[in-house]
Amino acid sequence: MTLVLLLLIIGLPLGCDPRRNVEESPENDNTKMKDWFLSTGDWETDPQLYVREFGSGKDTVIMLHGGWGAEHSGLVTAVKDLEKDFHFFFYEQRGSLRSPFPDSLITFDHHIEDLELLRKELKQDQLTLAGHSMGGVLASAYAQQYPEHIKKLVLLAPARLKEPLPEEDKELQHQEYLASMAFRNRPEIEKEMDKYGLNRESPPLNSKEKTMKYRMNMGKLMLSDISKWSQMTGGRSLYKPHVYGLTERSYPPGGWDYIAEFGKRNYPVVIISGNHDWLAFGNLLNRKWIADIPHAVLHEIDDAGHLLWIDQADELTRALRQHLK
Repeated sequence: MTLVLLLLIIGLPLGCDPRRNVEESPENDNTKMKDWFLSTGDWETDPQLYVREFGSGKDTVIMLHGGWGAEHSGLVTAVKDLEKDFHFFFYEQRGSLRSPFPDSLITFDHHIEDLELLRKELKQDQLTLAGHSMGGVLASAYAQQYPEHIKKLVLLAPARLKEPLPEEDKELQHQEYLASMAFRNRPEIEKEMDKYGLNRESPPLNSKEKTMKYRMNMGKLMLSDISKWSQMTGGRSLYKPHVYGLTERSYPPGGWDYIAEFGKRNYPVVIISGNHDWLAFGNLLNRKWIADIPHAVLHEIDDAGHLLWIDQADELTRALRQHLK
């Protein structure tokens, strides 16, 4: 596993408190959340996928969380102001927090087929998919397998859309990496740690302080504005890291080139990415890759990192409202 991918799986589960919206939702208010379980076979005996609905709009959107092995609640925050515009479906991928599966049933192909199972359950001929990070890879993989069922792809801070990286792209990737490393060492990080006394040697940090430090360390990677670290929640036991390894071991032997796949198709593709996203710092590769695809758009958000909904919530809402229609 590469260092980049290792860091990816550590950071992605951070989002919002998934209980908050449920507790605030009257049972008879169909604009709020509902949840249910999608069986992969017999509803009583076979593993199930946890599904959550949100919103009252007529346009259906399936949201795919990152990971692998993370959970969906961060994406709830991402769309919280769009409940009247769209009808969102979130589901937790097999092996994640609310969708436990045996290890033997966790593979890359199974993730793709789970999405197809949900499409059939919802009786949707074509899907609008919005995938964050590795969820962007899943959306792209599904689109490659089932192009006839794609209406639109919206990829939020997607993980790499070419794997392995072609030789001609490695110089741009190196430039992104150097810029990202420099940004991670910005002085604001240590100042924020010092503000809360988290760099002290004595007395030892208590559990709450260790959690704060953990989130700040994630924030220097995942956020452009480190002062917003307290909006990050989750992680730790809510994330199932072994699911990443199981999925990675079952990747297609030759990797993938979803950019080439997009060029063959006619459905719209939108990449929404922060200019401080550690996976694509400055969006050098994203910009190059879509330059010759007329139906692909890069929507870059200034001063935003990997967790767009924390850094630039209002701008992300505007971008999603524009591109999901």
